[in-house]
Amino acid sequence: MLGAARLPAAVPARGWLRAVREAVGLTQVDVATKAGVKRQSYAQFENAEERGSISIASLRRAAEAMDCELVYFVLPREAAARSYAVLAGVHDPMARHLSATDQSMRIEGKERTDEHG
Repeated sequence: MLGAARLPAAVPARGWLRAVREAVGLTQVDVATKAGVKRQSYAQFENAEERGSISIASLRRAAEAMDCELVYFVLPREAAARSYAVLAGVHDPMARHLSATDQSMRIEGKERTDEHG
C-alpha cells in the first residue's frame, strides 16, 4: 500500500502548482485573478513551493483558484510502518479503544457493524 502511494506522490521538478496550472492550460495571470492576488504574488507561490517553503494556506488558495482540491499527507517510511493500519494501531488511542471493543464483543459473541469495521 505504501509503495503504491509513493509513485503518485513524487513531486514534479518545478512543483505541483506549476505542473497542474500548465496541464490545465492556465496562465499565472489566470490563477492569480481567480485567487484574488497579483500575478507576482502567485508567481511567489510557485517559487515558494519549488523551494519547499510554501504554506498550506497558500497551496490551498492556489489549488482552489485552479478548481482543484488540495490533498496532502505524511507517508511513513517502510521501516516506520508496513501500513497505515499498523501506524494507527500503534499511535492512535481510538484504534486501541476500537480493538478493545472488538475483543469485548467477540467475548460476548457479537460483531461490531459500524463503518470502522
